[in-house]
Amino acid sequence: MNKKYLVILSGSPRGGERTWLSLFKYVVEPLNADLAICTTDNFLDKNILFERADYKWLMDNPTNFENYYEKYYKGTWKDYLNKGKGLGLYESGMIHFALKDYIKRKYLNILKEYEYIIYSRFDQYYIDYHPDVDGDKLYIPSGENYFGVCDRHAVFKSSKAKDFLSIVEYIDSRPALNELPKHPNCESVYKKHLESIDLLKDIERFKRISFTAAIKNEHTNWRVPKFKIFFTRNLMIKYPDEYISGFKYKYSDNNFISYIYKDFPLNLYFLYLKLRQYLGGLIKKETPKLCEDHKEYFSSSRYENIINDCPECRKSK
Repeated sequence: MNKKYLVILSGSPRGGERTWLSLFKYVVEPLNADLAICTTDNFLDKNILFERADYKWLMDNPTNFENYYEKYYKGTWKDYLNKGKGLGLYESGMIHFALKDYIKRKYLNILKEYEYIIYSRFDQYYIDYHPDVDGDKLYIPSGENYFGVCDRHAVFKSSKAKDFLSIVEYIDSRPALNELPKHPNCESVYKKHLESIDLLKDIERFKRISFTAAIKNEHTNWRVPKFKIFFTRNLMIKYPDEYISGFKYKYSDNNFISYIYKDFPLNLYFLYLKLRQYLGGLIKKETPKLCEDHKEYFSSSRYENIINDCPECRKSK
């Protein structure tokens, strides 16, 4: 009988050891999961992930990731990615999509040995236990959609892995370029891809159990973190709203007192962010550019110089 879970971390190994320890505490160990890490071979290092991973999938680090695409694809991928320059699609999506393609090309046979795949990133700091799923849905955390679907974490049956990982094939096609989202970022393109493989209808959201972490001064291809958590040496967060959302779900069972002592710096920082919001929004709040009818798509301040009105309303005009 196949083992139930394989956790795959894909991307650049950012976030630091404290972040990775949370993965073992809240995901790998309680679910008795195996762990695979997929990154480029310039990140060879001695750390807890490399020591404890069951699989290490190391792609040759290209001088430019366009070289990877040029080796395997001859269609519209370049035109497609260039449309997303400045929105994170070219800067970050190009790398993440290539790693998905790399796994699909080389390791599908390993994925099929498991019932479920938990596909995530290195920089997710977990603050609560991962759900133990038992169905045939595409399980994705709530929020962080940015005109599409949150692409930081997903759980699916291994029988769907080939389709899930086929996003480069999608953007390399003329039909995909013809239906390019109005604001082509990673999330909106991910949504279009899921729609094309008939998985969009299978999405089931679960409460947010993590936030995107970073170590001060570590390299990033997209969003630079600005918020350092008190009483930690160098742990930072990228998205305050995501952080607050995760802790609000955690506290929804009214066990605040018991939780606050378990990881005091993280819980204290949540209270700090909430207090700043309450005292007049001293944090520059993520500015919705969408109308009330479409606010679930949520546009953040990272697009404030690009998006001036609601693209969903514009479609219907």
